[in-house]
Formats: sequence, C-alpha cells, structure tokens
Amino acid sequence: MRNTFQDFELYKFEQLSKALDRWGYPKIDFESGFKVIKGVDFEKAYKAGDIRFEADGIYLDYEGLSLKGYMFIREPYIEAHNSYPKFHIVKCKTIKDFLERGLFDKRYDFSNSEVNDLIDMTSRNLYKDEELGLCKNCKMILNSEIDTTKDFYQLLGDQEKVDDVEVDIFGYAKGWDQISRAYRDMHEYKCEECAIQMEKALDKRFIHVHHIDGVKTNNTEANFKCLCILCHANQDHIHIENFKKGSRATELKLFIEKYKSKLTILGNEYLKAL
Repeated sequence: MRNTFQDFELYKFEQLSKALDRWGYPKIDFESGFKVIKGVDFEKAYKAGDIRFEADGIYLDYEGLSLKGYMFIREPYIEAHNSYPKFHIVKCKTIKDFLERGLFDKRYDFSNSEVNDLIDMTSRNLYKDEELGLCKNCKMILNSEIDTTKDFYQLLGDQEKVDDVEVDIFGYAKGWDQISRAYRDMHEYKCEECAIQMEKALDKRFIHVHHIDGVKTNNTEANFKCLCILCHANQDHIHIENFKKGSRATELKLFIEKYKSKLTILGNEYLKAL
C-alpha cells in the first residue's frame, strides 16, 4: 500500500479526550495526530476491515486514528471519455452497487487530500495533482456545498463554532466518529431498545448512537442511546423522514432484510408496524 502524508492542523477537542479516557480508550494526540492521507488502496483497506461507512461519511482506521475521506477510481479512462472520475463521500448508489457485487475490477483509492494523481487506463499517462468533482448521487444525498475535492479538504478543516463546540461539515462535533465508536464498543454493539446485537464486523454499522435531545453537539453520556438502525429510524418524526431517502433508506432496508427473523423473535415493535 502506497501512502503519502503531510501534516494538517487539528483542533483540540477536550470533551472527546475525556470521554475516551473515561471509557478506557487510549488517548489520541489531537494536536499532531491528524494526517492528510492519499494513495490508499481501498480494496486492501476494506478487506482488512479498516474502512467504515458511517452515517456521516467514509472513514479509514489508521494507526489509532479515524480519518474521514472519500473514494475515487485511480486508473480511469480519462482520454477515451475526456473526463476525470467523480469522487464519493458517502455510501451512495454507485458505491453500494459496487460493494454488493464484490467486484473489485477497478482500483479505488481512499483519500482526504484536495488533489490526487490519476493514471489513464489505456495510455498509462500520469495526471498529477488533479482536483475531482463530487458524484451526483452523493450530492443528492447530502445536498451540501461540496462540489470538489478541494471543497471537501477545506471544509473538513474548517472551524465552525456552535456553543463553543467545534463541529465538522455534517454538524457533528469534531471527533464524533471516535466518540460514537467508543460508545458502541462499550455497549457491545447491542441495541438498548430491542436488544439485537451485531457481531459481524461489517454489520456493526447497523448500530448507531442516537442523540436523545436531538442536539448533535451535546455529547454527554447521558444524552446517548445505542440503537439499531430500525429503532433509530423511528425515534421521532424527523428521524422517520430522514430514513425514508438516500443511503439511510437503503441501509435500513438491507438491515431489515438481513435480520428480519431475529427482529421478529426479539419482538421489535417497529418491525411489527411495517
């Protein structure tokens, strides 16, 4: 695996450090721990279990860090199509179809850099430090201001204050992925409502951390609830509407299809209502 790194400013998030410490997790050096990373072979990282698809994006677990990034085809047919490949920041229809087929017939890279190197599949010409455009399916899901890899890079590092808590481009407090994972680990990926438990690594994404008061920056333990995606999707009217569209609806449908028998045995009240 070819990796290229350069230092990137990381903001302090003391609440996260305290939470990880309380839950028995090793501390992360937030002043020097964040890296810009590119050139990571997605297939190798995914098969090794180091890639995670969360509700707020795609993550690579690397050397104790959880890095948010995107995917793109490294060796596209640039000259034949006279265009560059698109990049993906969530599990959109394109990526979902690709993963379900399990056909790694294209070299996807994981990156969080503003530019990347591409190689034309036919001529093998190098296109160095190219800025890529966002996939239209990802754009529809997020409805965000991100259009290019440069936008992603800049927004990922932007500091936005909400009640003196730093948040990322999705509205979650900086470091939310570590907090969420630590809390789910603590609850052994078991839903606090219906009691279904995920044991397979790739299915742990079906267990979410719900903010009870609906405020994404209120990351106190008392405001958390470990829920399966079905219970999470039915917490209130807002959640019901949010899980009717995009990748959330797709993930919910997949979860129900895969665990319907177990949910029935456990008497999940929301399954009965479907």
